Amino acid sequence: MPHDLAERLRQRIRREGPISFADFMEAALYDSEDGYYSKGAPIREGGDFVTSPSVSPAFAAVLARLFARDAETLEGNLTFLEVGAGEGKLLEDFARALQRESPAAVARTRLAAVERAPAPKSELASRGFDVLPALPDPPIRGWIFGNELFDALPVARVRGTESGLEELRVDADGSRFVWTPAPAPPEWSRLLARFGVTLEAGQLGEIRPRAADLHRRLARSLERGRIVLFDYGHRARVLYHPLARRAGTLAVHSGGRRGGDPLECPGEQDLTAHVNWDELLAIGEEEGLASEGPLRQARFLVAGGVFDFAEGEAAKWRVFRLVDPGGMGEEISAVVQSRGMPPLAF
Repeated sequence: MPHDLAERLRQRIRREGPISFADFMEAALYDSEDGYYSKGAPIREGGDFVTSPSVSPAFAAVLARLFARDAETLEGNLTFLEVGAGEGKLLEDFARALQRESPAAVARTRLAAVERAPAPKSELASRGFDVLPALPDPPIRGWIFGNELFDALPVARVRGTESGLEELRVDADGSRFVWTPAPAPPEWSRLLARFGVTLEAGQLGEIRPRAADLHRRLARSLERGRIVLFDYGHRARVLYHPLARRAGTLAVHSGGRRGGDPLECPGEQDLTAHVNWDELLAIGEEEGLASEGPLRQARFLVAGGVFDFAEGEAAKWRVFRLVDPGGMGEEISAVVQSRGMPPLAF
C-alpha cells in the first residue's frame, strides 16, 4: 500500500467512485499516518494558525475562575475534561490558574483529555494528563470543554439547485482532485429545513454529518455541570445566508494564511468550516440541557474578567487579540449548556 495520502485517496476513488468530501477531509486531517492533525499540527504563533489558548493564558484563566465558582456548588470529585485537547496547552494554563483561584477546587478536580490524533495524544500523556480512550462512562460532574472542536469535524459540501440539494463529491482527474455533483441524502435537506434554511440555486454550504452524534455523546457524558464550547459558528439562518455566505465557509489554513484549494495537498494543510450552533443547541436541549448563547468570545471573556489576568503591556496586547472586534473577539462565539446548574448569565 502506498504511503502517500493523496495516492491512497486516488486509489480509493478508482475502486469506489467519487467520495464524500467528509471522507476526504477525515483522511486529510486524521489519517493515522499522514493526517494533518495526526502528525502534529503547527498550531502556534508562526505556525499555520493560532487558537485562543495559544494566544494568551488569560483565556484559560477565565475558564478556571468560572469553574472554581461552579466547584463551590458541585459536590464530590470533579472533572475538567477537554475534548480535542491537542498537546495540552490549555490544560496546563488551566491547571496553573485554578491553583491560584482555588486550591480547594484543585484538590477535588481531575484534569482529563480526549484526543484522537496520535502525536498530540502522546504529548498529553508525557505532560502527565489523564488521557481517556473515549468519552467517560459513567458521566462526570464538572465541565466538558471544547475549543474549536466542531469546526475540525469533517463536513460534506452541498449546493442548492432548482430541483433541490445536491452533494459535491470528490473525484480524481489524473493526479488532480476535482468536485463532481451527486444526489444529496434526503436527510440533509430535512436538517436544513428544520432550521428554516433552503439553499438557493448555486449557493454552497456544508453539512457536518457526525456533529449531532458527537454532541449527544457529550451531553450524555455530563451528570451535572456544563458543556462549554468555543468555535467559529453561527445560527443556521446566518450560517447559510444566501448573500453573506453564498460560497459556504469551507476554508484552508497553511503557513499562517487563510485561503487555497481544499482539494490540494491532503494532509499538509488545515481544513475547517463554521459550525451550525442551532443544531448543537437543539441536540443538547433534547438531552435535557439548558442553553446559553451563542455569545461572542469578547463578551464571554470580558464578563469573566479577562483583563484581570494581563500583567504588563505585552500581556494586555495578547488579551486584546482575544477580544478584538475585528478578529477573534467577534469571529469566535461560545455556547454553554448546563445540567443542574444556574446560568452563567452573561
